[in-house]
Amino acid sequence: MFCRENGVVVFDREDALKLIPPRLSDMNKTDRGRVLVAGGSKNYPGAPALSALAALRSGSGIVSLLSSPEVCHVCACRLPEAVQLPREEAAWTGASLEELPRANAAVAGPGLGRSRAVVSFVADLWEKWDKPLLVDGDGLYALAVSSKECPLRGNAVLTPHEGEAARLLGWTPQDVRQNRVDAAERLSARWGCVLLKGEGSLAASEGKMIRLSRGGPELSVPGSGDVLSGCIGAFLAQGLSPLEAACLGGTLHGMAGSRLREIMGVDGILASEIANALPLVLRSLRNLKENTPPLV
Repeated sequence: MFCRENGVVVFDREDALKLIPPRLSDMNKTDRGRVLVAGGSKNYPGAPALSALAALRSGSGIVSLLSSPEVCHVCACRLPEAVQLPREEAAWTGASLEELPRANAAVAGPGLGRSRAVVSFVADLWEKWDKPLLVDGDGLYALAVSSKECPLRGNAVLTPHEGEAARLLGWTPQDVRQNRVDAAERLSARWGCVLLKGEGSLAASEGKMIRLSRGGPELSVPGSGDVLSGCIGAFLAQGLSPLEAACLGGTLHGMAGSRLREIMGVDGILASEIANALPLVLRSLRNLKENTPPLV
């Protein structure tokens, strides 16, 4: 599937074309996949809303938000298309896991906070829920500090930036920056599929190392990582493998940023605008795949 550039496996638009899920004339919203986003806290109520928005903009049929009642209220006002699952933090472990089988994939971590209850919830989710799982943000913190031995998962994706990768590895961010390939390999061997974000994002899984060719400084804005998580989560829910979902979601995220950069430049782009550009990128790819002219 992938080409090589100077000996490095590279994922680009042509590879993305092959992975875009089909759209049948008789499909319904459940055929598009169900994504559950577990996130949000007092200081970051908008983070899970951005992930939910990105999942919907990437083609998900049903997106649910598991969070506190306050965060769910904020999300409902901002994104009425998402299903709200309000739970007090103390009730997150145990009973809250009963909601998860309704989803085809889950995204855990955007703005989640770092309380003991959150750390316990993420560890339980990692250990007990067997469907595809993406962990980002505060979910990565929970994995790093949990007292539980979280085993390697074959159907999980971690999306750390260099600082989060450093915490998981016990390194410094500078160590990760100077040894990105080694860092991605070690993270993947320990946890599962990893998308190490940054310039030339690296996707690693089961000994494979792939560099994404899309993405630039226009993506370095607050909430951009939450959008990426929701985008990848959408493709996990639609049946792509963790490595395929990470590569496709990361490439679409980069292409959405590039489209906005052409219009607005590199400054002032909002994460929600990146999410809202995803359908335009998907449409352009589907037009290429089907060899049909773009809509006017």
